[in-house]
Amino acid sequence: MNLQISKGADSLAASARVVYSSVKGMGLAFSDVTEEQVQTLEKWLGPLRERDWLSRNRRRTQRVMMQVAVRVSGQNTAGSRFDEQACTLAINTHGASILLSAPVRNGQGIELLNMATGDKAECVVAYLGQRQGDRTEVGVEFILPNPKFWHVAFPPKDWTQPISDF
Repeated sequence: MNLQISKGADSLAASARVVYSSVKGMGLAFSDVTEEQVQTLEKWLGPLRERDWLSRNRRRTQRVMMQVAVRVSGQNTAGSRFDEQACTLAINTHGASILLSAPVRNGQGIELLNMATGDKAECVVAYLGQRQGDRTEVGVEFILPNPKFWHVAFPPKDWTQPISDF
């Protein structure tokens, strides 16, 4: 079907087909869209996708700021294998934040090796943060929950730092 969408001063005319529909809305698959049309869609949908990602990825467990030596392996964005020794910035029962020099993308599968224990875990890149020199802060999430991977007792969700009497 041919579709015409307008929002404010922006408009989009494109061919699309309905790939699903529900009482909450429908999903469209666009075909033969130009770069300009993709930019318009990104302008409209980008903030919604970010808000949806944030709501699906709210922190489920307490973070512990801890450096753990890890080996990260997978394929970089160019498709070449990489194997890099790194250090965590923070850990939790669902994954870690790591400084990584290999270029990776959101949703990419990687393998993590805990250098101290020899434990391995399959992970997915869940967050790309700020560059720090030649490295990027990368959030990784275990494919399956793995609370014992770090060999750390994590505080409960409602934990707060006790107030000191000093």
